[in-house]
Amino acid sequence: MRKFVPREFEPLSSLKELVYNGAEKFGDKPLYYYIENKEKKTYTYIDHKNTVNAFGTALFDLGLNGKTVSLCCDQHPYWISSFISVIAAGGVIVPLDKELLADQLAGFIDFTESEAVILSVRELKMLSEKLKENGRIKHIIIIGPIDDSDKELDSRIVTYEELIAAGASLIQQGDRRFLDAKRDVKSLACILFTSGTTGTSKGVMLNEYNILFSIVQCAKMVTNDASDVFVSVLPIHHTFSLITNHLAMSFIGANAFMNDSLKHTFKNITEVKPTCLILVPLFLETMDKKIWEGIRKQGKEKQVRNLMKMSNAMRKTGIDMRTILFAKILNSFGGNLKNIIVGGAPLDPEILRDFDAFGITVVEGYGITECCPLISVNPFKWRKFGSAGLVAIGLEARIADPTDTGEGEIQVRGGNVFMGYYKNEEATKEAFTSDGWFKTGDIGYIDKDNFVYITGRKKNVIIASNGKNVYPEELEEYLSKCDIIKEAAVIGRKTDSGTVITALIYPDKDVCGSMDEKELYEKIFSEINLLNKGLPTFKHITAIEIRDSEFEKTTTRKIKRFLLK
Repeated sequence: MRKFVPREFEPLSSLKELVYNGAEKFGDKPLYYYIENKEKKTYTYIDHKNTVNAFGTALFDLGLNGKTVSLCCDQHPYWISSFISVIAAGGVIVPLDKELLADQLAGFIDFTESEAVILSVRELKMLSEKLKENGRIKHIIIIGPIDDSDKELDSRIVTYEELIAAGASLIQQGDRRFLDAKRDVKSLACILFTSGTTGTSKGVMLNEYNILFSIVQCAKMVTNDASDVFVSVLPIHHTFSLITNHLAMSFIGANAFMNDSLKHTFKNITEVKPTCLILVPLFLETMDKKIWEGIRKQGKEKQVRNLMKMSNAMRKTGIDMRTILFAKILNSFGGNLKNIIVGGAPLDPEILRDFDAFGITVVEGYGITECCPLISVNPFKWRKFGSAGLVAIGLEARIADPTDTGEGEIQVRGGNVFMGYYKNEEATKEAFTSDGWFKTGDIGYIDKDNFVYITGRKKNVIIASNGKNVYPEELEEYLSKCDIIKEAAVIGRKTDSGTVITALIYPDKDVCGSMDEKELYEKIFSEINLLNKGLPTFKHITAIEIRDSEFEKTTTRKIKRFLLK
């Protein structure tokens, strides 16, 4: 018996239509609340339309229509407006991770042949010297406050506010270049990098149709609506956050508070009183720990667990007292939180049961950047603990070459599947089967109800607890440059506190000479500490294990990764 009936929505024809429909339906309703200069500000659906139109018109005036533009800055409503305006003006947007180092960011900007960059002051200062070396960049557009001294760093600098004012003035004078602009929705619109540097990362090419398809998919799969309030916590450049917490959120007419700092997250959640959150497991695990730490400090763990059992038993008879029995816990999240959607890494089912007992429905989903990102999600009213969710409406999924247990590689096809990898025909060809299915690289099975279960990772990617991807090949490349290391392999070691990035090391005995075990360990760890200083925190190697023998290899001298434990 089918337990899920998707909501019906008309497909979107363009991102401009998404913006214009939002302004027409929701008008002066806040789309975003955000903090700027320590002041809380409001950005309405009409503000969004006016900004997109004005900035888009300014792009035409600067000659940036149809061009590639890189985007790297803090969460801000103008981030979303920029994303939409560049695409609507026929261009290609390249969202970049602001946690990357200057060399890496500059490498991506150059690799994509961007002709403009949109930054905040922090990124401007970090990239200033690199940008001076890039003659292809015609304009440096700054979102947020900027001092006159910072403006003098580069003659190509112009502020976002200046461009909005200029664009609005042009529209008043009858300029309709952007307003009337149309583009082929199947042409390249966005390049998203998976991880790593330009040497190891792959640029996922998405068209506007992929994005539009995924927005409507998300709205069909979960029952959020215009009454919902979100807090945007995850990095905005991630497809999971971008599509669900921003574009799909605006499609249904909800609003969100843009979290200004990770250290303020729980304070903001309490004050904003969200009804729904989009998170990775690390946040939920932290929330669960905080709840139980507070309960134990009061010496009430046994009492609370008994209440949970009693409440669960009452619910089976149709009596739900959770909002009363666990009011203190619910109030710590503002008191209105009903649903949490989690993706990016597997979640301990016990945490799902905890939150369910307290009165908050947590559902897991499964996605990948190449699928923009949604592949499956558990509907709020039909959950299967341990499953990555029901295959999204409009998407097909299959198991390739299943074993006797039904397990095999998960493969998908549908309107949200990407175009291919930027400047990498070989990787693109490898990513698809001969009959057009995308090979996710993940191992799992699909049950009779079309729910996906992931049982392993075919790819080597390490998924940290915060949902970020760490590619071992990148770290191994760095380790190979250390004289004392002859061979190295990087794995994600599962521990009670999360995934620990661990380097398995076979030292060069000619270099280490007569070093004893302690000296050898300290020498290798000092080399790794130097390496870590040049990497974002989420890529840091925090544990090493020294081997006495070489790794077992294939005939082509590749380490047999499946033997690494």
